[in-house]
Amino acid sequence: MKIWEKYLERKRTLYHAKYQTPQQLFDGACDIVIKCFAVCGGERMKPGYTRRNARLIFLVTDLILYLFVNLYSIAIVWGSLMDVVFCFVTLGIAIQGLAKIEAFTCPELNDLHLYNVARFKAPPRFREVDEALFHTATMCMVFIRIFAVAFSIVAIAIYSYAILMPLIEHELSLAFGFYLPFVDYRTPVGFAINWVYQFVQVLEGCIGLMACDSCLLVLIMNATGQMDVIIVYLKQLTVLIDNNHAGQNDDEIADIIKEIVLKHLEHTKYMTDMDKLLKKQFFINFGCMIFELVASLAIVVRVPWYPGMAICLICTNQLFINCALGTFLSSKNEKLVEEIYNVNWYGLTTKHQKTLQQILLTSQHPVVLSDGFSPIDLFNFVEIYKKIYSYLMVLQKVS
Repeated sequence: MKIWEKYLERKRTLYHAKYQTPQQLFDGACDIVIKCFAVCGGERMKPGYTRRNARLIFLVTDLILYLFVNLYSIAIVWGSLMDVVFCFVTLGIAIQGLAKIEAFTCPELNDLHLYNVARFKAPPRFREVDEALFHTATMCMVFIRIFAVAFSIVAIAIYSYAILMPLIEHELSLAFGFYLPFVDYRTPVGFAINWVYQFVQVLEGCIGLMACDSCLLVLIMNATGQMDVIIVYLKQLTVLIDNNHAGQNDDEIADIIKEIVLKHLEHTKYMTDMDKLLKKQFFINFGCMIFELVASLAIVVRVPWYPGMAICLICTNQLFINCALGTFLSSKNEKLVEEIYNVNWYGLTTKHQKTLQQILLTSQHPVVLSDGFSPIDLFNFVEIYKKIYSYLMVLQKVS
């Protein structure tokens, strides 16, 4: 943890020297996400965006074709358990892709983004607010760059496997178990066509996943940043109360409480809108990843199937990242509740105490991200793996 804090502090110092305002740093982080989405035609955060663009139409058409290609491949390899499972697993990836496209190209996503941009543009009332905004922007930029490195490594590993596999096996062998219909991959020309087709799928998948995960990160980091700003206001409120011996700060106290109420209402609406936007996507993606993990592990426990091991690792990382972000959001809310408790309540009027009490009650029962059944957090991550283990044991007994 100390190493991470030192690294984050070093990055914050570096960005302070490079960017004059938090807005510039945040815009830089968003530009990276928009460029990743632009490859797939999903740059909803860019002004003037429309779903009717050639890149997105190509991607959706390609994913639908990919579904039929997988079904065709399942029919071709039927009888070989490992190949059938491989096709079913990659079929789940296509369904995940369509769910992500639907969620991350919605107009509601742009509404959330515009609200975040407006927060960074607004002049800060306190210096600490500016620092909180800079911290939020720094977290966005740092994690986006980490995601870029991680997904680049995944892409390089997959391409290396695709190139080395035919050389090691001394035959025309594709990295994935799906093939284009009516194109014989056992011939040099057919192998080249199928290899290029799989190359395109991997490229779209890695860039698209990075864009979606980075966008989710930006949304959640801004949600925590909103709470950071409220915490700053609560600390300033305590300072004013402690120095309000003759009632000279009454007007400013009332004004700050009003600001806290407005900012908390905005935060609650932001969380409600984000949960509504992502709920269906979480449900479909988590369901597909659970299926992919169970199917892959069912083979891996029997034979050393390296593609299956890679799928298990990637799916586990995807589940962990989503759940860890949800837990980070919850921990920040707990910090907000603690800060509300720390306010000097005895120095407030009864009216202001009741107002702050309403904020406390709302904070103790916050809106959380969910898949429609369970909150997205690390506790749910553990529960998911318990279910996966149970399903795997049932399959083992049946077989």
